[in-house]
Amino acid sequence: MHSDIYWVDAGDLFPGRLATSPRPRGGDWLEDEVAAWRRAGVDHVASLLTPPELRELDIEAEAEECGRHGISFTSVPVEDRDVPTSARAFLEVADRLQAELQAGRSVLVHCRQGIGRASLLAVAILAQAGADGADAFARVEAARGRPVPDTETQREWLLTALATRP
Repeated sequence: MHSDIYWVDAGDLFPGRLATSPRPRGGDWLEDEVAAWRRAGVDHVASLLTPPELRELDIEAEAEECGRHGISFTSVPVEDRDVPTSARAFLEVADRLQAELQAGRSVLVHCRQGIGRASLLAVAILAQAGADGADAFARVEAARGRPVPDTETQREWLLTALATRP
């Protein structure tokens, strides 16, 4: 069984496809997980896991495995149930990923469970493409079938970052 992929309804914002997901299974399963992403049409993966989480989950080779399967990879480490240390840097990553989606590529963002940090990045990407904050959160919540992100602090942080972006 592969990690679930939750596709976000955003065809009105960009031609590419955006998804969130829990982290891939590690160890001997990592290659199979990444291959499944590729078969699902994923072109770019953005991971919000920290280096200690990568070691703990045995997925330190995720970037290399993605490369072997023709998937671009971006690391955006954020502590679990926390917020990014720099709003500017986080929104710059969201903008780069949004450009990939505008070019018709499919982007998958993941953290540990695909609820908190991954949802923050997905919402930021949607906002960079023109969705307002409430609509962007609603789209990701609809895809996940549950409220996102993990904490109210995360939600407020992102809404503030979006409201004050240059």
